[in-house]
Amino acid sequence: MIARIADITTAIRTLAFAQREDADAWVRGSGLTRQQAFSLGFIEGRQHRGVIARDLAESTRTTPASVASVLKGLEERGLVVRWPSPEDSRVKLLTVTPEGSRLVVGYEERMWADQAQRLSVLSDDEQEQLLTLLRRVTAGVQMPERPRAFPEAARPE
Repeated sequence: MIARIADITTAIRTLAFAQREDADAWVRGSGLTRQQAFSLGFIEGRQHRGVIARDLAESTRTTPASVASVLKGLEERGLVVRWPSPEDSRVKLLTVTPEGSRLVVGYEERMWADQAQRLSVLSDDEQEQLLTLLRRVTAGVQMPERPRAFPEAARPE
């Protein structure tokens, strides 16, 4: 039984590590740092609610100075802009530019394509079975409040 659990755990970790490597490869090709890529996706996925630098610092558990440096690089590349909040002009809201949005979409498309390729070894029925089983296993798992790799709106059908 322990050997089977170890095999299952290894298979799940292998998929997670492969996905991480896919993401890292995309980041290297984009000219962004990992922190910039994450920040761009974070802002893009939440800008409809209004994102400020403090939100990003809290999410990444980094210092405001680190976030300021990341944002400066994104602004210099024309991927993010800061706007005064309509409620308080001292507060600067972060917005992703159209160029920044294109990068986010490119990342998401690449990640979905890589995952689809990995799962293509399973038939549609097998994929459904796998999904059912994984949902059962993860039903009681409490995930910390962290940004999703793929926001709901970005999920392909």
